[in-house]
Amino acid sequence: MANIFYQYYIILIPVSIITLYFLLKYPEISLALFINAYVIKGGINIWYFNLTAILLIITVTGFIFKKFSKKEGINFKLQPPDKYLIFFVAVLAIGCIYSINRNEGIIKTLRFIVIVFVPYLLARIFIVKGDQIKLFLRSISIMALVISFLLITISIFGKYTGGRMGFLQANPIPVSVLLIVGLTIFTIGITQNIFNKWKYGKLFCVIAIIPLLYSIFLVSSRGPLISAIVGLFFCILLLFKANIKNRNTTIIVIISLILVLVLISCYDIICSNLFVKQFIPDIKKVIPNVEYFSLKNAKNISVNIRLKLYSTVWQLFKQKPLFGLGTSGFGTGGGQYPHNIFLEIAVENGLLGLAIFLCFLFTVCQRGYQFLKENFMKINELAKIMGLIILVIGVSLFAERQFSFGLDMHKDLFVFFGLIVNLPLIDWLGVRS
Repeated sequence: MANIFYQYYIILIPVSIITLYFLLKYPEISLALFINAYVIKGGINIWYFNLTAILLIITVTGFIFKKFSKKEGINFKLQPPDKYLIFFVAVLAIGCIYSINRNEGIIKTLRFIVIVFVPYLLARIFIVKGDQIKLFLRSISIMALVISFLLITISIFGKYTGGRMGFLQANPIPVSVLLIVGLTIFTIGITQNIFNKWKYGKLFCVIAIIPLLYSIFLVSSRGPLISAIVGLFFCILLLFKANIKNRNTTIIVIISLILVLVLISCYDIICSNLFVKQFIPDIKKVIPNVEYFSLKNAKNISVNIRLKLYSTVWQLFKQKPLFGLGTSGFGTGGGQYPHNIFLEIAVENGLLGLAIFLCFLFTVCQRGYQFLKENFMKINELAKIMGLIILVIGVSLFAERQFSFGLDMHKDLFVFFGLIVNLPLIDWLGVRS
């Protein structure tokens, strides 16, 4: 037994060193892993270590090391979104003082700073080249594909026992969010080669969509599915205005995928048809969790829970509308968080916090519009596609935050916000189309 133990560590040590070197060399990959750390570890810590903290430290170190090793200066200037976000952090900190749940408020503020605000700054300060965005997006898409294969494997080999399928111990919602992001990247990549001149790049994207789509049905979370539909509709609107290669074909592919997602989300309406009803047993065999997309199930479970939380938020908000209950004050009002980013800010930080956050969102949208209006026509084809993907995923993630997650869990959303702010400043010259 002792010999096996030592042999295990003899193999693990060099693998860990190689992995650490690789992540430090390519911090864009480490950042992609960090924002999805909870999904990767499956809800389980690595021994006594927290994977999220480990990857954040590696990411920060990697970006700093990369800058100094290449003797590149940090050319960073505060933009309006940065200033408003700093003001918002200050509101969270002040909200701890008068919070009815002060200790939890301090923890929540620190979590927001470390897990949400710092990654936003990393994206803003260090991801300033097109090749970095390309590597970041590819890392997320491959990660989503790997997770989808693991989920399908678990399902095939009988470890799935019914209900919403989580990845090991991970909550199904963040798992589904990652799958949706991967699905968006590969869908756009069907007609727009995101793998440069690779001969089989588009075919790879077509094949990748199949396990991703199937895994989304296995996980069966309605919120991410709706957010994907919103994001893809937004993509169509952008494509109508964009002058890119294969635009019409891309629109047709996206519309087809939207129809598939809408049909699945309306599962019970489809199954009420007498002609379709005879095939329902076969559908359930192919997609074990498909009945969880029933509108009836959603109304009885998730929708009712959220409606009760929203009602509680409104009652508490009316008591202190200007400054709110204080940071994390809603924790004593009937729930840990309201599952809606606007309602959470309103009830805990009042109209003041909500106004500052809306200013932040408005300025982020301004940066996205500036990119489309001033920079889009000047960059090459691949750069246009990556810019569109960033905008679409940003919209999709924001739409999902109206149904799930708490304020200090939005690290992926705020990283994409940071990338949107950067879009007009990105150096696209090194990106090969």
